Amino acid sequence: MITRPRLSLAAVAVATSVFLTACSGGSEEQDPAHPVFDATLQQQPRQALLATQAAGTASFRQTLTFTSEHGDSVQTSEGRLDFDGSRAAGSQAWKIADGLPDEAKDALLGTRLGEGRSPARSDLAIDPGTIRLRSGEAAYWLRYDESAPFGSGDSIDALRGTEAAFGGTLLEIVSGAQEVRQSAADGGGRTYRARLTAFNTLRMFSKDLRDELISSIDPGVTERRVTLDLSVDADGRISRAEADFSALLGRKDSALRSVTGLRAVLTVSGFGASPPVMPPLSGRTVSAKDTVRPIGEVEPGACVDLNTGTRVLDMVVAVSCEQPHDARVFAHAAFGADHPGRKAARQQAGENCRQAYRSASESWTREAVKDDMYWYTWPTEAGWNRGGKPVASCYVVSR
Repeated sequence: MITRPRLSLAAVAVATSVFLTACSGGSEEQDPAHPVFDATLQQQPRQALLATQAAGTASFRQTLTFTSEHGDSVQTSEGRLDFDGSRAAGSQAWKIADGLPDEAKDALLGTRLGEGRSPARSDLAIDPGTIRLRSGEAAYWLRYDESAPFGSGDSIDALRGTEAAFGGTLLEIVSGAQEVRQSAADGGGRTYRARLTAFNTLRMFSKDLRDELISSIDPGVTERRVTLDLSVDADGRISRAEADFSALLGRKDSALRSVTGLRAVLTVSGFGASPPVMPPLSGRTVSAKDTVRPIGEVEPGACVDLNTGTRVLDMVVAVSCEQPHDARVFAHAAFGADHPGRKAARQQAGENCRQAYRSASESWTREAVKDDMYWYTWPTEAGWNRGGKPVASCYVVSR
């Protein structure tokens, strides 16, 4: 049971006087300034980011690796970017180390109602104003517009970046580079090593993951710095970025306290080639605004899918019972105005759903994948009277 802007070269106009009878200097034209390498050293990482964006399009692949004694748990994000159009198409996928504590798995994958965690893979298509997400093996895209449903919050917003349409990559934090050092690289490129403050670095992560890393970050404090390495090609475009985030770990009360290392590696290639291939608008798409809601707002007898991409436990997708679905709600049980305490609230929810199960329509409850198995939720004290009357929601998992 659930209990828990682009770069441009400046044109300089030179006026010549009609009285001029001689000129000085050689006959060769002076080479134009390099848009990245002729900038001040401290500005070159930022200029490299602008040169990357000026390419118009690029492919990317990033791994975010959480290391523990149980092995590496890795999130892989990859796809194609259109900087001009603020579009991206790609995916995120997790590979979790065997033996990683359950609370760490929940923090990385996110929990969902029913038995199990959020899917390890999601496909993403990001346009200006719209994020489409397909979780796991879902048969449809879930479309989040700018007016996202209540509760979907930061976890959906974090999927969109500010420096590239696809969020959560190292491109988001390059502009914060400090204490920059450089060296020459083969092919006319450069490599850089820089530092980042923890405050700037945390922008890469969604709120729920930030909450598991160090807290109370003061923008003026420079302790716990992160190392950033950049490789830049002869045109000044970023081809590789690597950052060691291990300094962000160490909270004793964190679900990630067993994680001892955190590292990101980003590669960028395919500059100026084809734009991302977006899923066709004719494909099956469901509006999150119309369908994503707290389970407590779903009518008894109605059906839901449990994967919303929001990483908010009680949010579900309302779907037709005529199509495959994850669960069916069979009852809601109201609580009183005052919170009775965590233990009592759980016990009351369990008893109310037990009684409701006995009297519920058999056509609803027989969908359960396990005989006589039902699930229930209840609000926490913090959410007791937030968004309406506090209720326990009772449901069976149907697949």
